[in-house]
Amino acid sequence: MQSLNISTAALRSVQQALDNTANNLANVDTVGFKRRSASFSELLTDSMNEQASVDSQQRNSPAGLRIGSGVRLGLTKLDVTTGSMKVTDVPTDLMIEGDGYFLVSHLFRNADGELDDEYRLTRSGDFELSELADLPGFALVTPSGEYLVDENGNRITFENAGELTITPEGVVMMDGNEVAQLRLYKVDNPDQLQQIGNNQLLAPTLDDQKAPDFMPFAEGRIRQGALETSNVNVQEEMSQLLAIQRAYQLNSRAIGITDQMMGIANSLRSR
Repeated sequence: MQSLNISTAALRSVQQALDNTANNLANVDTVGFKRRSASFSELLTDSMNEQASVDSQQRNSPAGLRIGSGVRLGLTKLDVTTGSMKVTDVPTDLMIEGDGYFLVSHLFRNADGELDDEYRLTRSGDFELSELADLPGFALVTPSGEYLVDENGNRITFENAGELTITPEGVVMMDGNEVAQLRLYKVDNPDQLQQIGNNQLLAPTLDDQKAPDFMPFAEGRIRQGALETSNVNVQEEMSQLLAIQRAYQLNSRAIGITDQMMGIANSLRSR
């Protein structure tokens, strides 16, 4: 029975690792995507220190038999290495060179039915110049509709759509006139933040304060007309996929053999 429990736990963990690898491969062309690597941890183990005297005779192994219970998926760690640069020459495409995240605002209706904003962090710089629905003018938005905000957390808006210029320091200008100051924000441990889809992380809150009131600025620079590609390595992910498939086959075969052994034991007892 112990082998059956171990193999079952391993199959469950291997399936989760397979889902993680599949997600990495599915986002190989997603702008600014950061891959995740799966790591396993051991389940509860037991140590049999007092074997019977008959069992201890002719033993070469040291005293204390370690009995495991299998493994589980312990962590899927976010790989924050920078992806390759793709030059597009599109004015609304922005790439972060170095450390930092863009801050965007997502509008939603709260429990009172009023419009509220939720701040999110992202490395995806494929913004678009879109016409505002509630006010006259234009704004820089993500493909999923979030607004790029300035250092004060306000939407970056323009009265008209002209020649957009964004300096490496984040100064946003339209037709040569300064409009806003764009900042990049630092995140020491992205694994602590909640992933909410669309390649975005939920910005933290502190003492009923929303970002960016307390978030530190990052030292990265902005490059206009370029995008950061995904940091997924297809060859590495395919090698990982083969290893996961072999582990799945091994544990599946172990379950089959255990089932046969239990069937033989049951048939012997019934005679």
